[in-house]
Amino acid sequence: MPRRYTLGKRGAAQAETRRRIVEAALRLYREVGVDGATVPAVARTADVAPATVRNHFPGPTDLAEAVADTILAELRMPDASIFAGASGPIERVERLLVEMAAFSERSNDWWAVRVADRSQGDSWAVSEARYDARISALIREAVEPIGDDPVVVAVVGAVLVHVYYPARSAGLSSAAAVDVERSLLVPWLEARLAAS
Repeated sequence: MPRRYTLGKRGAAQAETRRRIVEAALRLYREVGVDGATVPAVARTADVAPATVRNHFPGPTDLAEAVADTILAELRMPDASIFAGASGPIERVERLLVEMAAFSERSNDWWAVRVADRSQGDSWAVSEARYDARISALIREAVEPIGDDPVVVAVVGAVLVHVYYPARSAGLSSAAAVDVERSLLVPWLEARLAAS
């Protein structure tokens, strides 16, 4: 019988190196933008060899995806657990509005980094596509049993993005901006549910 192999200390060291690389990239994103977070720059900041960065993140967007996942975890991006115990789609959508507003407020610093980064390159695009997919999945779950209706998903998504931010920019508090979203979305959604 072959001997069983476990990584043990080596696995812990690899995880620590990976963590340092991601933290170095996070730091560089803030300081010099995505374009400045080159493999050599990340390696210097993490105090590892460039080959070590490539070993942990071999694909061109692998590190950017790990950074995005770390950012979203630190910001506590809402997930399906926000719907636990909700009585139906209206209550789930209301929870989604509140939780996304809170997430938006927690995200202000990173949004400023994103806007300031002139590169707007593939790293941001891949991360944003994954973020958009997560939001769409949350919306579909919130509006069940009509989550397969693309119009419903589009309208809820548009309200989340195109009402909250302008309302906040106009001087409304976060709670007041959510109330505006709710007043626009809930009657429309109730009618859509009744018609389905």
